[in-house]
Amino acid sequence: MDKEAFDDVIGRIDQLQKGITEVKNQLNMLMDTFANLPMKNIKTGEEMMALHTPRKQQNAEIVRGIFEKLGISGKPIPAEELQARMAKNGIRAEDNEFSRAIIEEREK
Repeated sequence: MDKEAFDDVIGRIDQLQKGITEVKNQLNMLMDTFANLPMKNIKTGEEMMALHTPRKQQNAEIVRGIFEKLGISGKPIPAEELQARMAKNGIRAEDNEFSRAIIEEREK
């Protein structure tokens, strides 16, 4: 690898590290926001909706702000459409450890 290519790789790694730091900061901000909410022993989706529906607008504004700071734009798409797009591009959920864990939990 020549010096120019090596320097390019180092630059990209630096950019990734900065991006990861920014994501960590945003997640910490989000966690701080949710840490101030009263904890509930939620057992059903209905209970979850009852807790979060009154704060729906506030939660949406928080997420919009995080997305804006992360440079994420565009309209959200349904999970099924995202999964179809990923499959079309050769991304298999079975190859991802996190996705495998979700699949395993669903199959229990």
